[in-house]
Parts: sequence; structure tokens; C-alpha cells
Amino acid sequence: MDHVAELAVQLQELQQSKQELDVRIKKLEQQLLSTEELAQQKLLLSNQGGQKSHRGITTEIKRNHVWDQEVLTEILDGLQAEDHPAFMSQQTTIKVDYRAFESFAMANPEDALVQRLHAAHSIKLGPFKIKEINTDKLKENL
Repeated sequence: MDHVAELAVQLQELQQSKQELDVRIKKLEQQLLSTEELAQQKLLLSNQGGQKSHRGITTEIKRNHVWDQEVLTEILDGLQAEDHPAFMSQQTTIKVDYRAFESFAMANPEDALVQRLHAAHSIKLGPFKIKEINTDKLKENL
């Protein structure tokens, strides 16, 4: 077998091994996530997302900020282009820099624009997953 064929065969074998490992990893992850202890963590995160650590296992539910495009369009249509807040840009969809908006909202809580923007905002939570396992901390608890 020539060198190229050997490399191709090795690559294919490793890709197959990786697929098998990925299946095993996913199965073990699901078993771990379905344990009573981690189910408790999921309950704590299920309303707002975030991260929780317990005995060296950090789990998370990511947050994705969702903005109602119709409401945002109405807000921007009522303003002159030069009066658009710096944290908003209009493209095919209107994007909002959440951190900049949050700073603006904290500084201007009574502003009518802030109230309308809050009405356009929601959070979509991602799946419950294991973010990290600290084996040293985990071994301490054995």
C-alpha cells in the first residue's frame, strides 16, 4: 500500500473511532444529566439559565436574548435615524447589543424607550448540559 493510501486508511479508522467515542460520550453525558443530583441543578437553572456547580460538576443552560422584530421596527420607525440608540442597528433584522442596552436601561430606568424595549425582549434557554468536570474536586467528595 502506498503512503497516501495508508494515511487515508488511518484517517478513516480514526474518524470511525471518533464517531464511536462521540456516541459513548453522548450516552454517558445523558446518564449523568439524568441523575437525581444533576436533575436538582437543572431545576435551579430552568427559569433563568446560567451555571451551577456541585461536587466538581458544572452544568449550564445558556441564555439567548430574543428581540421581537415587529416591536423593534415600530420603535425605530417612530425615531429619526440620527436619534436611534447607539446599541441598535437596523439590517435585515434589528440587532441589539444586550450589554450596551442593559447599561442604558440601568442609567435610564424611567425612559419610555427603555420600557418599550423591555416589552420587545425575551430570553430563550438552551439545553441543559455539562460544562465542566473538575476531577480533583470530584475525588475529594468520594
